[in-house]
Amino acid sequence: MKKLIFLALAALMMNACQGTVDPDQENPKDNTEQEGPSDDKQDPNEDTSDLEGAITLYAERDVIKADGAYSSKLSVILLDRHGEQHDVTEDVEIYYEGSDAPLTSSDFKTDKEGEYVLYAMRGFDISNSVTVKAVNGVPDLPADSDEDKADFAHRMLLLQHTGNECPNCPRLMDVLKRLSENETYKDLYYHVASHSYNESDAAYSSAAQTLSKAMNLTRNYPMLTYNLTTEDGFNEDEIKETILALHKDKAEVGIAASSAVEGGKVRVNINIKSAVDSKYRVAVWVLEDNIHSPQSGANASWQNMHSNCLRYMYGNEKTECIYGKTLGLVKAGESKDMIAAFDLDPEWVSENCKLMIIAVSANADYSLANCTYCPIEGSVSYDYL
Repeated sequence: MKKLIFLALAALMMNACQGTVDPDQENPKDNTEQEGPSDDKQDPNEDTSDLEGAITLYAERDVIKADGAYSSKLSVILLDRHGEQHDVTEDVEIYYEGSDAPLTSSDFKTDKEGEYVLYAMRGFDISNSVTVKAVNGVPDLPADSDEDKADFAHRMLLLQHTGNECPNCPRLMDVLKRLSENETYKDLYYHVASHSYNESDAAYSSAAQTLSKAMNLTRNYPMLTYNLTTEDGFNEDEIKETILALHKDKAEVGIAASSAVEGGKVRVNINIKSAVDSKYRVAVWVLEDNIHSPQSGANASWQNMHSNCLRYMYGNEKTECIYGKTLGLVKAGESKDMIAAFDLDPEWVSENCKLMIIAVSANADYSLANCTYCPIEGSVSYDYL
């Protein structure tokens, strides 16, 4: 029964990611899940044996390499009646479904591919279930050219909300083309086209509709939003002013990644290196170039070919899809990695695809810290200044 309940909840979360956003809950920031266990240091001598309260199981990583070495650290937190968290990992037994024996370590690792549904038991109390997926085919990260360096180039994210049946959208397409050719602006941002105006658009995706609605877009097409916020613009001079105002001389975080595709399965190895102590989330989106879809109101033939089109957002619910999976605290000068694993949709032209990888600061508010493109079969290194 417990397994059936978990699978039902997982199915609902997947639908939330790929389907239409409830108009009464436009922004997933307003309905975020708990980031994970608190980073506050607990007294190592605290006696937790007599504490009572609900227990929650957390996994540091939900995807690991099936190499018997790469692990996901598991922790179990008890929330007492005063609302205080206590680490009770040492007081529990952790199992995975299908196994009668508890794990011998809270660092979960395996050399067998598969999905492992884990849960913890403390006396008669049973925690939530978490799934850790073990995969093969994860590519190595590119070498860090300067391990002691933490000065990173900053890129903004420009989200173009558009559609091929939108008669006014070519006006914004013209603006973006001029920006991409302007030496002052072209290296300050990366661009994603969210085709959400009409479902008949060859570049349309449910991910694009989810994203556009989360940015509080109604039918005011075309529109440009910045850095995963609802701040928008359309006028060319205003867009230029906003880019200069929001762009930073230096980013707080750098992104390195490698991606590989084999047998229709995408494996992405990502490393986040921070210049400051900060919590992060990491989003992975699939973009596709050169999608032919005749554009209403086009004033030039190139406007019938669309690039940087959002096809997919990796995650199990809206917050993960848009703002990324929780990476946790990364201390200044240190780095932390995560793996993304998903299937390549046969409708995508894989040779025209690339990834958008986004690092989001997950402290007081979700703000975009940095972003980069990565080839879907290739790598990207830290962009140092």
